[in-house]
Order: sequence, then C-alpha cells, then structure tokens
Amino acid sequence: MRLGLIGCGGIGQWRAEAAAKSPALRLAAVNDVDAGRAAATASKYSARVERDWRDLVRRDDIDAVIVSTPPWLHAEMCIEALAAGKHVLCEKPLARTSAECRDMVSAARRHGRLLATGFNYRFFPSVMKARELFDSGLIGDLDHIRAYAGYSAAEHNHDWLRDAGSMGGGVLRDNGIHLIDLTRYFLGEVEEVAGFGSNGVWGFGGSEDNGMAVLRSREGKIASLHASWTEWRGYRFQIEIYGARGCIRLWCFPILVHATWSRERAGKTQSKRFYFPRTHLMEHLFTYRWVGVQSFIKEMEAFRDAAEGGATPLATGVDGMRAVEIAEGTTRWAMAVQQ
Repeated sequence: MRLGLIGCGGIGQWRAEAAAKSPALRLAAVNDVDAGRAAATASKYSARVERDWRDLVRRDDIDAVIVSTPPWLHAEMCIEALAAGKHVLCEKPLARTSAECRDMVSAARRHGRLLATGFNYRFFPSVMKARELFDSGLIGDLDHIRAYAGYSAAEHNHDWLRDAGSMGGGVLRDNGIHLIDLTRYFLGEVEEVAGFGSNGVWGFGGSEDNGMAVLRSREGKIASLHASWTEWRGYRFQIEIYGARGCIRLWCFPILVHATWSRERAGKTQSKRFYFPRTHLMEHLFTYRWVGVQSFIKEMEAFRDAAEGGATPLATGVDGMRAVEIAEGTTRWAMAVQQ
C-alpha cells in the first residue's frame, strides 16, 4: 500500500518509521506545515514532499492517506482525501465533535472508501492477548468492566491538547479516548452513558481534568471508566474484564496480562500471568516508542488488509465516532445533572 502522510510531528514520525519497517507499506509522499520537517522526513524515508496537503491527497501514486494532525484539521482533510478516492487512517480522536465524525463517516460511505481511526492500543500485546483469552470463553459470559487511564497534564508538549476548541474537550478526548474505545471493544455497543467531569486542578476552560463514566451495553452489561490528567505516579493504563467465572486484567506500560478463572461458577480458581519478554526488553532499551511503533506496524498492515476486504481488529471510522459520542455523552449528562 502506497501511503501519503499529512503531519510529520511526533506521531507522524512514528507512522513514517512504521511504514518503513513493513514490507507491505511504502511511504510515497509527506506534507507538514513546517517545510523543513517535511523535507527531513521525506529525505529519511525516500518520499516526496507536497507543500499543499490538498495536492498530496490527489496524487495518483497514493492509495491511502494517514492524517496525523491536530483534531481541528481532521474532518476537512479526511473528507477531501476520501473524496479523492483514498482510504484514510486518521489519528485519535477522530474529530472534535460527533457531528464532524458523522460527516467523515458519511463521506467514507458515499465514496466507497475505508475510514479508520488510529486506536493503536488494540494492537498492544497485552490487549491482543486479553482479547484472545476473552474470546476463548475462559472467564465465561461478560458481567462488567472497570477501566482507568491517567497521567499528568504537566507532561503535555502541545498547548492545543488542553484547548477545548482544538480537541473538543479534555482528558476524555486525550488518553481517555483510547480507554473508551477499548472498554467498548470488550463491552459491546453502548446503549446508555452517564458520568461526571471536573477541572478543579488545571482549570483549562472547557477541558475536564478527570472524566468518569458508567456505560451500559445493549445486552445490559455495564462498565465504569475513569480518565485522568491528575495522575501523579506516572502513566497508568489498566482494564479489568469480569466474567461469570473469572477476570482478565490487562496493563499497558508495563505490558502485562493476568487471568483468574474457574471451570464452573464459584469453583476453585486458577490464575496465570502472561509476560512479553521481548517487548519488555525492547521497551527498556528503546523506551515505549518501540512498543508504539510496533503497534503502528500491526495497525497499518491491518489497515491495508481491511482496505482489501479482510477482517481485522482495526478500529473503523464508526468506532472513532462512537468513542467521541461517548465522551460527549459523559459531559452532556454531567452538565444536565449539575443544572
């Protein structure tokens, strides 16, 4: 698959590196508002530079476009790329609002192209193992899910991350959007959302520091999730999936899975930890960037397969839209209660 990359910032660099490491992908052209950064990326990965992103999406030698720009640019860029006949993989959150997301999903359907959302956590080893165990029926029928993601907003390296006009909200659009997606990935389609948000620590206008939601699926299963910008102990990401006969716990950084199960309800339990030695070693040697790039390789190869009609764990545009709808529903519910 021949790729065009719009946005050569931090995540865009990871995307370019991932494409270079996959025999199934080739980076053909790049664009960035910083001409020097675009030129450096193009030189490193033997790609061409397009000064205008609109010219990039119209290139005949490109099959698909990766949109790795801030969220306020996603809708316009993705819709134009789809109209140009290109498949599109857009970074998270898919857009600032559910209305923008719906326009993007509609454009993909209208033009018969694939729109995917960059939820690369689905391709972390711990998530993939947890999904395998869950699908095997190890813990029986799903009962409920508990999920948490947190870090400190002091680690933000871009002002737009804390700007509601740019992001559409706060933590629930940031690291929380991965949490929402994975919770829904295991829970199933969400029927009802309730929740609260607070911004008493950082005070970013319109951007919640903490978002807490309770979700109910169409089958009546429930989940609680909490996304935070006030986690003082470093980055934390954990999901606990409870079934009738056990529990699967997954962590990201460290990448780890722990399963507890019994053969019958209330029976004698067994437990097992699943380690990923190579991932742990490479993370130690090359930081979490190595894990991220590996997940991007898997995700982008799944993107290629999905564009050809294959079944993959790839998050679609609809998945991205539903995650934004859930984030919106959480804060909308909270505002209604407070009034």
